[in-house]
Order: sequence, then structure tokens, then C-alpha cells
Amino acid sequence: MKSITTIFNHIQTLKVSSAEMKNYINSLDKEDYASLATVYIIGRDGWERNYEDNKEYYPFIEENEAQGIKVTQTMLDNKFLTKEMKQQQVAITYNYELTQSPKVDGVYNHNWLGMKSNLITAVTEGLNMMQDIN
Repeated sequence: MKSITTIFNHIQTLKVSSAEMKNYINSLDKEDYASLATVYIIGRDGWERNYEDNKEYYPFIEENEAQGIKVTQTMLDNKFLTKEMKQQQVAITYNYELTQSPKVDGVYNHNWLGMKSNLITAVTEGLNMMQDIN
């Protein structure tokens, strides 16, 4: 299995959305394809933030704002979105892509590329986000 950085470095040398890029992505083995899809999806969609249901969520906001501190998304993530939760999100996405991305006639179903976002931008963001959990 290639490292995601190696795959990404190669993709950056290709013309965006070109046949060459599509051919390269389709040439990846399942594990490499799932890794690329995972980093892309995480970078495009960001972390799932299901922590509003945490019983400490609103008291945390109220306590900080009572002290004159404006609560930011980063503050909330640092408090409620643990490294383990992020790792779990990555594992779930990877396992989904690994099992749900069969090749048909030598081509992967690029459902994760279906949204009109830039592959390079989304993967760059995903790689940055993943640095926090590795």
C-alpha cells in the first residue's frame, strides 16, 4: 500500500479532472483508493460534530460567555471532539469506502467525487485535519 502523501504528490502533478488523473485514481488498489477517498471526504465535509447532545455542551458555552469569552468552533472541538472520535470517523469512512467501492469495468465508482469540490483542495484540507490525530 502506498502512503496517502505519495498518492497525493503524484495527483498534484496531473491536470485537474483530466483523463490522466482519472486513470491514475482508477489504477489504485482498493486500499489506496479507500485511503484517498477517506482523506478527500474528511477534507471536504469536515469532522462530524455530534457533541451538542453532551450534557456539558451548553454549560460550557454559558460559563465562557458569562466570563466574556466568545466560544469558537475550535474551542468546542478542543473540548468535545476527542482524538479518538476523529480516529473513529476516519476508520468508519475508510471501511465504508473499502467495502463500497467496487470496480466496474476497471473503473471505481467515484461517488465521493460527485460533489463539485476541488480534489486538491479537499485532500489538502483532509491531510491537515489528519495531522491532528496521527
